[in-house]
Amino acid sequence: MNDSIKRVAIAAIIVLSLASCRKESDTVRNYSYYDAILWDEAMTSYGLKFKILWEGLNTNYSIWDYEKEHGLDWDAVYDKYYPKFVELDTLSKKRTITDGELETLLHEVLDPLHDGHMSIDMTNHMTGNTIKIDPNETRIRKEREADYYESRSNDGRLLLPYLQYYKDIPGKIIDFKSVDARAGIQLIDFDNALSAWAQKILAYTSGKTILTDEELAYEQVALTIEEELRQVRSLYGDELIQAINALALKYAYLNIDGVHVMDQDMLNEGITMTYALFEGNIAYLTFDAFRITPFLTTFVTNKHLLQPYAQQLAAEVADVWLSWFNAIQDLHEAGQLGGVIIDVRGNQGGYSSDFQFVLGALVPSGGLHVTDVRFKRGIGRYDYSPLMPNLMATYVGPHVTVTEPIVVIANANSVSMAEATSLGTTVVENAKLVGVRTWGGMCSLYPSEYYSYTYTGHIGVDGQTPVFVYCPMQATFTRDGKIMEGVGVTPDIEVHLDKAAWNNGKGPDSQLDRAIQYITTGK
Repeated sequence: MNDSIKRVAIAAIIVLSLASCRKESDTVRNYSYYDAILWDEAMTSYGLKFKILWEGLNTNYSIWDYEKEHGLDWDAVYDKYYPKFVELDTLSKKRTITDGELETLLHEVLDPLHDGHMSIDMTNHMTGNTIKIDPNETRIRKEREADYYESRSNDGRLLLPYLQYYKDIPGKIIDFKSVDARAGIQLIDFDNALSAWAQKILAYTSGKTILTDEELAYEQVALTIEEELRQVRSLYGDELIQAINALALKYAYLNIDGVHVMDQDMLNEGITMTYALFEGNIAYLTFDAFRITPFLTTFVTNKHLLQPYAQQLAAEVADVWLSWFNAIQDLHEAGQLGGVIIDVRGNQGGYSSDFQFVLGALVPSGGLHVTDVRFKRGIGRYDYSPLMPNLMATYVGPHVTVTEPIVVIANANSVSMAEATSLGTTVVENAKLVGVRTWGGMCSLYPSEYYSYTYTGHIGVDGQTPVFVYCPMQATFTRDGKIMEGVGVTPDIEVHLDKAAWNNGKGPDSQLDRAIQYITTGK
């Protein structure tokens, strides 16, 4: 090969490599917030949206080593799909790019990822619609179709435990309490304490001719509070709660009695909870989400300024939980407790602190080592912290250690904290997991204010940026070093729900029956 041909060949190789290479930069991008320089051009470019998605995940995603073990080459994904997204930009000059075209490409890129919590939004700027991708749900529907649909109704709704069939059998259920605290909770006069403080300061400063620097500063704070409260009072629903919480955090340093962060899940979503004492003194508890903590702490401390109706609901939730808890204490002390069932089927997770009120209420205080965890600790793909033991909270008040059989019932739509509770059965000697393998989403999520501290969390701003990714900050492992993402927790006793026999709650529940069978027979 002569020199001129060599030069042409080398030039061609350079051009080809530049066409697909990932541009390196010393600039550290902050993907967790709305940065105009980063995001604005991507508003109208599919190629730039893909680059943000790829680079954001490259920086923020918590389990790249796990994906590598499963054969995923993230660099190869860029090389293959960046040109395809750029091609959409070229095509968009001639015609509208359909939502279906964009969705197909996103599924190809994202479906191999295993994180069970992660969801991705990308705006199709040509149609104005947002394409939403949930890789783990796609995987479950494809690989575990029977498991997925056995825990949902024909219209796709989650099937939650229902005990009416057993209540109708004389003697089957000895005691029963249930509460539906999902609706009707609203804020009322939450700003009173903050406003009263501001008015007190202004009354004081208005009565003085000369103010010290400190008094001037407090007067300015009070005036600012008054103006902010005027703006807040025009808000409703989620916006109101978010604004009040922002003020509570902003002025926490003032230590004003009555100014506390409101729990948005408690106020907007609530919880359902059912306790039943089955024949044989089997204490059963089910609830649709891990949102127990705000109800019980509100009932105990009364720090949240709520309507009386909301206080009543908090008291009712506490009454149902205490009925289950006290039945266990009394029956165990009397030597008459048959066993305990915690039913987390269809439970989508929630607060890790709730563990203390369920499985954590049955074991000794001091925490239960269920998992190990690690965090992202830098912007590099594999910049992770060492593994650290993760102690789940256990009940700190006086309580018995349950030595009788414990069963957790779970299914394919048991997610997150429902899975952590399921996994807890592997470290509690007298506990078993019954049902179907869980969802496979145990890596933990945290409130948005922590995202920037650990180089992970969300990418973009929900509803504002053309790309938004909601992903965990903490990778969770079993105590023997396994990641459960996209896999889930496998039951000790596998049993499927016989939907035909169950008949929308009018017949027997095969999974519950199997749990009772294990408790009563040990088999």
